[in-house]
Amino acid sequence: MNPENEPTRIDRHGARCIVIDEQDCVLFIGRSATADRPARWFLPGGGIDPGETMRDAAARELFEETGLRVDQGDLVGPVARQFYHANRPQGPFTQENHLFLVRVERFAPHVAGGDAYEMDFEFNWISASGFASTEGFDNRIESLLDLVKRLINGDIPTAPVELDPAGPPAEAATGR
Repeated sequence: MNPENEPTRIDRHGARCIVIDEQDCVLFIGRSATADRPARWFLPGGGIDPGETMRDAAARELFEETGLRVDQGDLVGPVARQFYHANRPQGPFTQENHLFLVRVERFAPHVAGGDAYEMDFEFNWISASGFASTEGFDNRIESLLDLVKRLINGDIPTAPVELDPAGPPAEAATGR
């Protein structure tokens, strides 16, 4: 990791999953665009609760947000690290996410628990070639796409890849 790109403050640590099916499509959760809000797609995952390991949190969040139960051994990695930056009403927020790979047979995801806002999640299986034509990704999608291509080809990093080495985007995203 490059220390000069490290945020000065981490508000929360998180775990997310790169879920890839047998057709090499990646599962994203979020929402489609409507007249009053833009599309927003992200990997399943969330904050690490006190006393949880990264793996525990990844498995719990994956179940809550998609209904998929996985064993610790099904989680490969962490294969990447990524910082999420947001401007929230209470001030700037930074979350350090640790990403795990999960290979699965395609399933019909559903929200199985978690927070109230998650009940409205939609699900989208997107092929690597479909990333560029899908609205709702932030400006770091290229680094995730590069990693997904590596993972699909069986090139599993021996140490976590830093997905956004340039640091926070010029304009931090708002919302989740």
